[in-house]
Amino acid sequence: MNIISASRRTDIPAFHSDWLINRLRQGVAHVGSPFNSTLRPVSLVPENVIAIIFWTKNAQPLTRYLDEISDRGYDFTFLHTVNNYPKLVEPNVPEIGLTMRTVEHLFDHYGSSALRWRYDTIILTETLNRSWHINNFRKLCGIMGPLVEECIFSFCDYYKKTRAKMRFHLPDHHEPTREEALELALELADIASEHGIRMSSCAHDFLHQGAIGPATCIDAQFLNRVVTGSNKLERLVNVKNQPTRKGCRCAYSIDIGEYNTCNHNCVYCYATNEPKINNNSRA
Repeated sequence: MNIISASRRTDIPAFHSDWLINRLRQGVAHVGSPFNSTLRPVSLVPENVIAIIFWTKNAQPLTRYLDEISDRGYDFTFLHTVNNYPKLVEPNVPEIGLTMRTVEHLFDHYGSSALRWRYDTIILTETLNRSWHINNFRKLCGIMGPLVEECIFSFCDYYKKTRAKMRFHLPDHHEPTREEALELALELADIASEHGIRMSSCAHDFLHQGAIGPATCIDAQFLNRVVTGSNKLERLVNVKNQPTRKGCRCAYSIDIGEYNTCNHNCVYCYATNEPKINNNSRA
């Protein structure tokens, strides 16, 4: 019995919701290794799934299936990113009005346990500077405050691939020093606190100061609020942590996504080279 991550590697709710519901109906997904072409079966039979964690910037395409997913016996929650970046940065992410209608739908129909907010990834340019983020984040906190208890955030991790994409799309970007990042993060945390939102830093331990705590994106403790059924709750207690990178505090999960299958085309994304939108249609 496992927690299913759907997905760090791609936006399944936005682009692969039909694939997902077909896999849930069949009770199995064949998931590729990120290192080679090997496929392995992952059981998605409800009795083998503790909960599904949906990572997304656009849950709207999946909403038509959520009642069926629940009726089939799956418990789920969303890690929903809401950044409100301009199209230059997130070309295919819906505008903020549509995003918020979807987020409010999740809250209204499935409650506060169905939703956690990510302000991720923070990038800095001449235009998207400290002042822009403070004003943008204050606006978003005013909207998200009644819906969420926590905001998980992170600054861009400049992998080799990420640097190349950023140089091409945002040549005026700059990588903040730790001091710059901490100063901005503490200001954002003050704004979040004014709206009753707790700030949690994902995988950046140097930011755990003041009102900023460590984030656990796949959080067994939080899932106690989500999971139903005594067998699943008993199994949840025994789930061990399995970090995916330095500073990660996530519980063990199985990710059913595939790299290079997201069409948001975010310039900071580490998971996409060129999108292969139909790739997740495999059985």
